[in-house]
Amino acid sequence: MLDLSHIPSQQQNTTIFYSAGAGVWQTWNKPRNAKFIEIFCLGGGAGGAISSVAAGAAAGGLGGGSAGIVRGLIPAFLLPDTIYILVGKGGAGSTLNSTNGSGGGISYIGLQPSTSEQTLICKSSTLSASGNGDGATISVVALSAFGNLGLFTAVAGVNGSAGGSSTTNGSSQAALATNLTTGGVGGGGKTATTFNAGGNITSASVVLTSQVNGGTTNAQDGDWGYGTLIPFCGTGGAGGAGRQGATGAGGRGGNGWYGCGGGGVGGGQTPTGTKGGDGGDGLVIITVIT
Repeated sequence: MLDLSHIPSQQQNTTIFYSAGAGVWQTWNKPRNAKFIEIFCLGGGAGGAISSVAAGAAAGGLGGGSAGIVRGLIPAFLLPDTIYILVGKGGAGSTLNSTNGSGGGISYIGLQPSTSEQTLICKSSTLSASGNGDGATISVVALSAFGNLGLFTAVAGVNGSAGGSSTTNGSSQAALATNLTTGGVGGGGKTATTFNAGGNITSASVVLTSQVNGGTTNAQDGDWGYGTLIPFCGTGGAGGAGRQGATGAGGRGGNGWYGCGGGGVGGGQTPTGTKGGDGGDGLVIITVIT
């Protein structure tokens, strides 16, 4: 059919790139008849922490921050036939006393397999999601030389929530409050005679309808986060409950959904046998409009 008005059709071809490992680049080849390229670039979330451990009073670990997001639309004729994608890995949750989880990886899209700004189309954030609870900082798209070929929107990540003190629950947060992702939430604290619950991720959304529950019994693990690809949104992991008494480890933090933070560990006497929740890996989604 002859397109007299020169308006792109609604035919679309979508490719999802998952993390292939830290530092591993993947390639995308532009198909024939492509008119526009839509990009969704999400980094990896950070892992949850273990707070200091003690036989008596001990606090819960904090949750890891979530990743940044960049979305863009580029005329296809301005791009070469092949572009390169590096999808950020999620950070590992802590396994050590008084240690934060690992930071998440930044996702990159560029004209070469390089993180140099001179060859980039975009990157998911300026600084990655952090195991100290900070969400990824917003990407400065103008610094990526070839980002000037299209129209882009950048979104910062969400901070993880604090762990509870020895006498309080881990701090909770709401899904879809300000972003498509959440940080992880904190673990509950404990004393020699009591334990406290891990933080929850609550939701009043028509899409994310189930609460992600923190541990509510002695040393219970927090739930893993969850989400959907259509529409894209997800949650971090919930916090583990503290372990009552002078021996044993607190509950494990839940793992985060794509780009979301891992939950913090509940307070305990030892880090052995427990772990902060892992941050979710990043994603890159490229859609061709013909």
